[in-house]
Amino acid sequence: MVLQGLKRVGTMKDWRIMELLAVLILGFLLISGCANTGSTSTATAATPTLAQKNVLFSDDLGSWRSEWEPVYDSPDGKTFYSGGSLHIRDNKPPSGAMYHTLNKNFNDFILDVDTKLVEGTIDNWAGLEIRCQDEGSYYALEISSDGYYEISKFENSNKVKLAKPTNSSYINTGVGATNHIHIEANKNTMGLSVNGHHLSTVTDNTFTEGAVALMANCVKESDFTEVAFSNLVITQI
Repeated sequence: MVLQGLKRVGTMKDWRIMELLAVLILGFLLISGCANTGSTSTATAATPTLAQKNVLFSDDLGSWRSEWEPVYDSPDGKTFYSGGSLHIRDNKPPSGAMYHTLNKNFNDFILDVDTKLVEGTIDNWAGLEIRCQDEGSYYALEISSDGYYEISKFENSNKVKLAKPTNSSYINTGVGATNHIHIEANKNTMGLSVNGHHLSTVTDNTFTEGAVALMANCVKESDFTEVAFSNLVITQI
């Protein structure tokens, strides 16, 4: 009887040990599960990488490339490459702007380019002709070296001002001044920004696609203006 009693006592101790082990194992599993859950949450919270926009065309404008029209030299003005930039010089107002055309068509796009007044009058215009149909039909988005901007439509050489000449302190002025031009053409809207500051957005339905041209125009009679362009990038909007 004593042996049986001892045996019964021993069995109860074994069960208690097993129960204790079960509790310890369950606690370990719960702790491991919480740790794993925290790890998964951290991975999910990682910041996603933003997709880069598609570059349609880029050129540092350091030298001539076959996508552009040939450079030229005339009494009215000339285009040439020098010092890692494309130079456009307009000699003889009011004969019209000098321009350099990229032989590619675009519809909706974002365009960035840097400009610098090398020498000549600050009474000028420099910028872009976009959605060009021919020499007389296009949109012009321009800034001047005396601090103005303008957006116009030329249709069969007839000018319509979509954004009249307006002064802006965001435009750097004078000889040697550089400016970064940013243009967004999206369906029937066109926006112009300079040096990271939005200047104007206009709406017009006339031209939906066409070529792009860099341009410079001397406004002051019996004078000239020479503007250098660099770092042209056109991306998908």
